[in-house]
Amino acid sequence: MSEQADVVVIGGGVFGLGIAWELARRRRRRIVVLERRFTGFGATGRNIGRVRTSQFTLELATFAKAAFAKHLRLADELGANTLFWRPGYALVFYDEDELAQIDAVCAMLRGLNLEPEFHRGAAAVDRLPILAGGERPVGCLIRPDGVVHHDALLYAYRRAISALGVTLCEQREVRSIVRNGGRVAGVETDAGTIAAPIVVNATGGWSREISAMAGVAVPNVPLRREVIVTDAWRPLMDTMITFYRPVEGWFHQTLRGEVVIGVVDPEEPQGLEHAATPEHAFRVARYALSKAPRLGHLRAVRQWAGVYDMTPDRKPMVGPVDAAPGFVQANGDNGRGIALIPYLAEQLATWLDTGTRPASLEHFDANRYAGREDTPVVVGDYYAAYRKAAPEAAGTR
Repeated sequence: MSEQADVVVIGGGVFGLGIAWELARRRRRRIVVLERRFTGFGATGRNIGRVRTSQFTLELATFAKAAFAKHLRLADELGANTLFWRPGYALVFYDEDELAQIDAVCAMLRGLNLEPEFHRGAAAVDRLPILAGGERPVGCLIRPDGVVHHDALLYAYRRAISALGVTLCEQREVRSIVRNGGRVAGVETDAGTIAAPIVVNATGGWSREISAMAGVAVPNVPLRREVIVTDAWRPLMDTMITFYRPVEGWFHQTLRGEVVIGVVDPEEPQGLEHAATPEHAFRVARYALSKAPRLGHLRAVRQWAGVYDMTPDRKPMVGPVDAAPGFVQANGDNGRGIALIPYLAEQLATWLDTGTRPASLEHFDANRYAGREDTPVVVGDYYAAYRKAAPEAAGTR
């Protein structure tokens, strides 16, 4: 069987559905979205939905500010409630050495009119009483950031693309990418060929595999992250919390009263692995409860794992690929997918529609690793890639 389309999008998560919707609402196109399992099978259905502007570099903070504004208007654009709300987001620090960098980050955020709260010592616990009785923080940075429900967002996009005539094919696997004279000409699937002059790679943790089908080498690697969810309880906190030392972890309470908790394994091997582990439960008990002992009475009711699609510089890979005309990257979100994707999709659609790259995507060029595709992704410390960039960037404001 052979089909014809104007655009084929590989990946049925929020990025794939988001770019399909943004393209379809601009002008009439034949758009096909291919998902080899079901929509939301990958990172979209395996995340905690935080939407934060508290980034560590100028380019990411600038983009995150615009992405946050996109979330604020997205429910109206899609005509559906995405369950986006604003409990606030706190970065909590336990090492004095971190504060010098955070001073620079605060200055950068103020330069973007993103005024952060900053509290030191005992004032941090007064502001975040869930931390009372735990390890004493040296400070915290807080922004009135938000969280979106991943399923609500996904199905708002799914309904919207259906209304615009986009074809969504679940349980359909891409086996190869067709090229003709150096250009991408479509995809070969387990149900036949779809000819198309544009193929978008929105596959998250599988992005390297799909890129290779187009003859494109990229440094992207998948990295597993795990989450535990507790039973629902009366309000325990009104702010999402992330800490970095001695290892990275996070927790917040959902609209239903559940507490979502994760603590990173600094030795986590690279690879596409969705199996949850008992070791994660022990890390949560050791590290999260050392920060917030009041969480100790809660009962864990479910656990899952997903992957970040990581790049060496922790920035997305977005836009057409020079080495394979017609092939477009929409991946490499480094754990910020839900936060950034709606605006990334909007800006990428503008680029594909007009042929001109928006200035907002300049730092996310999909060709920036051409010739150095073997650049390693260092994952032992997620934030190590930012330590030199943040103070330098802040000084430019």
